[in-house]
Amino acid sequence: MLSEPLTVHHDVTAMLAAWGLAVYGIQILSLILRRIRGAEAELAWVWWVGGAVAVGSGLWAQSFVSLLGRQLPADVGYHPWVILGSWVPAVLMIAAIITSLRQVSPSRGLRMSMAAVAGAGLGLMSYLNVRSMDLHPGVVWDVQFLVAGIVVTAVACACTSVLLRRELLREGRPVRQLLVSGLVGSSLFLGQMMMIDAAEIAPHAVSLNPALWTGGRLEFIAVGGALLLFLMVHLGIVLEAHLRRRQRQLQSFLEEARQELQAAAHRDVLTGLLNRNGFESYLRDVLGIGPQRGLLAVMRINLDGFRALVDTYGHGVGDALLQQVAQRLLVLVRTSDAPARAEGEEYLLLLRDMPDQHAVMQLAQRIRAAAGLPCEVRGEELSVTCSIGIALYPQSGSPEDLLTHANEALLTARKAGGNMCCLHEPGMDRTGSRHVEMQRELRQAIQRNELTLHFQPKLDAHNGMMVGVEALLRWTHPTRGAISPGEFIPVAERFGLIGELGQWVINEACWHMRIWLDMGLEIPVAVNVSAHQLREHDLEERVREALAKHNVPPSMLIMEITESVAMDDIESSLRVFDMLDRIGVKLSIDDFGTGYSSLSYLRRLPARQLKIDRSFVGDLGTSHDARAIVEAVVRLAHALGLKVVAEGVETEEQRRVLVELGCDELQGFLLGRPMAATGLRDWLREQLAIMPYMTTEVEATHVDL
Repeated sequence: MLSEPLTVHHDVTAMLAAWGLAVYGIQILSLILRRIRGAEAELAWVWWVGGAVAVGSGLWAQSFVSLLGRQLPADVGYHPWVILGSWVPAVLMIAAIITSLRQVSPSRGLRMSMAAVAGAGLGLMSYLNVRSMDLHPGVVWDVQFLVAGIVVTAVACACTSVLLRRELLREGRPVRQLLVSGLVGSSLFLGQMMMIDAAEIAPHAVSLNPALWTGGRLEFIAVGGALLLFLMVHLGIVLEAHLRRRQRQLQSFLEEARQELQAAAHRDVLTGLLNRNGFESYLRDVLGIGPQRGLLAVMRINLDGFRALVDTYGHGVGDALLQQVAQRLLVLVRTSDAPARAEGEEYLLLLRDMPDQHAVMQLAQRIRAAAGLPCEVRGEELSVTCSIGIALYPQSGSPEDLLTHANEALLTARKAGGNMCCLHEPGMDRTGSRHVEMQRELRQAIQRNELTLHFQPKLDAHNGMMVGVEALLRWTHPTRGAISPGEFIPVAERFGLIGELGQWVINEACWHMRIWLDMGLEIPVAVNVSAHQLREHDLEERVREALAKHNVPPSMLIMEITESVAMDDIESSLRVFDMLDRIGVKLSIDDFGTGYSSLSYLRRLPARQLKIDRSFVGDLGTSHDARAIVEAVVRLAHALGLKVVAEGVETEEQRRVLVELGCDELQGFLLGRPMAATGLRDWLREQLAIMPYMTTEVEATHVDL
């Protein structure tokens, strides 16, 4: 150590310039790192080299200007090769920092290693800059101050690594990033000053070779060169960022244009609905999501006679008609559904989350009715009908199957005469023609009065008196004779005729009750409510109209709902039951014991009776389990205030057991077979001849479709 070291003074202007270079260099470093992380491999390599050279040169200039800013008593010459040699560790140090920080999540060990390398590099740079002075006596180093400067520089580099990753590399925080750059740059500048000031110079030291690089011009050259380099890099960064923004905008415009073109390619120009390609694409996407919460269905809707209409009125009228039908379709469907126009006069409809196939058929009937309403086009009132084919998922397990099966059902509906709905079923290609013919004949049967009701008596289990009848639907074909309900009811359900049949039964039952009332006989009749009828929005209105038309007391009509149907959608069933109960109609649960009734729901249903399924009655003579089930049902029903009806009684043993178990009413071949209305009157006469009187408090069972 020198005994009397030279008192060092600093040029404030030079110190501010050096500090500014440090801060600006850190800011440039953060911008370069952003470019490297977001650039492709080749461009990232260019930014890596350019950034290392630019920022390294800036920090080298900052260190050299800090050295020049020390005001010495004599001119000092600097060895040019030593000065230029000190540039190398500065560039390598920045290259190492960029290498570590270009990773999105560098490890802590890597960051600490790079901080040590950077501190050593800056220390070597400062040492070489000081050694470039040719003085006598030479420089003596204050080791403690030098080590402190190196430590401060290393800590500043570590902070640089952390702050660059957390703050400077994030977009959209310019003020905060500028403050962080000032903090980091100031730390690096302080460490450099400490290392330079650790070099102690004797007061009488002289330059051995003042002819080397000397003078204040070196400060101007170093600061000006570094600033020029920084500005060039900064300008390149700004231009590159601008080009990136323009590129992103262009990509965004191109993506929007692509989406618009794709949407246009998937839209029908005339109606605005999806076209066939769009519909199929959406259908594949929906099925690709996975299991659906409810039932999924595809409809194909074809306007009957549209070609003939176009031939008569022209394509302009046809287009206007297609637009009106499309608008009606949009009104009927939900936002989650996907209506489309396939081609010509055909529409497609994808239904999601439907409760069951009965709800699908009801919507199809509403679509058919809406399409059939008159359309006013150019002063002309035109009417068309439509045929609808329906396929369900997962019965049809792929987009291709859904479309194909819906088309098969549509062709079947059109072959049947049009203006109807048809649900696809397995084996339709084999049974389609036969079913088409049967549904056509079934429609004619309703019009030609080929349908009749047969009635099976129900007797009081204790005194044997008749307390009601069960009505059974029969179809007598003029050439084929009697056709079983098990044969024509599935056809009616498939072609959407079950609602019409059910309403016919209600009206016919009310008509018979009116005739019997006029004869002085109070014989209530019950009708079975099918699942399709249960979903009809105007069921209450239809029941009221039938009762009012024939002037029949509502309490004489009992409407039965099969247990499985009632529990399929319990909330809907509760609403329908409550609605029918308000009318005054009596309600009954049919086929009890075969479904999955919850006692909590059963308690809420306003039913008057339970009807034990015939399968349990048939096994009473041979099965202890059947007897236990019947006994449990009877006790449960009585606890809930319900009467119990047992159907299918065919032996005296069955009757005896049912009476012992406490059943209220019995029905079966043992007591009376189904018979026409005239046969029922004859049967009643026979019973009156046997019985001294007949109760007037009677109950009805159901119309078994």
